[in-house]
Amino acid sequence: MALSKLQLEPPNLKILTKYTIKEFVPPFLASLLCLTLILLLEEIFRLTRLFVKKGVSPLYLLELLIYVLPATIVVTIPMSTLIGILIAFGRLSTDNEITAMRAHGVSFQQLLVPMLITSVFLSVTDLVFMDYALPHGNAAYSSLKRDISRKNPSFVLEEGMVMKEMESKGKIWMFERTHPETGRLLDVKLWDAIWSGQPRFVESKQAVLSFEKTHAWLDLYDGRTYELVPDKTEAYRITSFEENRILLDVVENVKRSEFESQSPRSMPIGKLRHRIHELKKQITPSDKKSYQAIQLRYAKVEYHKKFSIPFACLFFGFIGVPLGLMVKKSGRMVGLGIGLTLIVIYYLLLQLGQSLGINGKMTAWVAMWTPNIFTGFIGLMFLIRSIIQDKVNKVQTLSGEVN
Repeated sequence: MALSKLQLEPPNLKILTKYTIKEFVPPFLASLLCLTLILLLEEIFRLTRLFVKKGVSPLYLLELLIYVLPATIVVTIPMSTLIGILIAFGRLSTDNEITAMRAHGVSFQQLLVPMLITSVFLSVTDLVFMDYALPHGNAAYSSLKRDISRKNPSFVLEEGMVMKEMESKGKIWMFERTHPETGRLLDVKLWDAIWSGQPRFVESKQAVLSFEKTHAWLDLYDGRTYELVPDKTEAYRITSFEENRILLDVVENVKRSEFESQSPRSMPIGKLRHRIHELKKQITPSDKKSYQAIQLRYAKVEYHKKFSIPFACLFFGFIGVPLGLMVKKSGRMVGLGIGLTLIVIYYLLLQLGQSLGINGKMTAWVAMWTPNIFTGFIGLMFLIRSIIQDKVNKVQTLSGEVN
């Protein structure tokens, strides 16, 4: 009679898969929405200031916000994957549904498989975002921002921020603050001819930005110009001036123009691979500290990051299920707390690896994959622990039934 109790009906894996995924989707979507909004708050506040202070059309600002979304979503998808799994399995464990499933012969591996399948799907989805949506979004963002700033240069004016709108022409500049009464720009600094090998530095106590129909002027007052003396490496010439005028290129209307970013972060994977190949041709073994060598290391780091961040979903899937099953009493809040802690550790390691990779202290692939390897190692330990515990529970159940 006791043995007959062991003849349990085998679990319906199709129903089990649908049920666990159904439990995962709501907390995943809620986490994705919340985390995306949190990471976008700074951009939202900045764009709101542009509308209030500089009169930029809210339609353009909304468009800029849409363009920056892909860069945020590629980061929040892995985060939301872990939090969604922890909350879903935390609830199942707290409500004793996991206990009921195991009593009907559902093994730990059968609980793990649906989440791994989901994690693989989300990894591929995130990779598509990283390779397609992010480059297109960044290019559209830069194009619209550039065109708006050409119509209204005040759009890019931010205290203490370096303005790079004229970088292609060899000029970058900044100002420290704005006079509260006159509106003049104070403590202005400008770097000119930065690509020529003979750069020029200009500092001015104050400046005025004035507009005409098709152009604008930056009038600098009471300043100095520092220029390198030809054929003398460390010598430079200082010239004082009372007024100096710089022409800014603007347009009457915002015209959409094609823009192709040269930043590795904004390049598709194929183009970035080609960029790395071209940089390798330009560098000799003795050029480790040259500008091209730094750009090569940066490009390699960004290349590996385009894969490591999406596939963090898979590694988070490995660690999320066993951690979620460990939650007993406190349920969702414990899952959320564990998830946020792991996410902070992961992205701290990612930032550290990025810095070490760009500085040449660590090879690019090691720098970018170390957070995933660390997460995978922790997940593997929890997986082994859960599998062993699952087998022990089955043996104890069988022993109890036989006795």
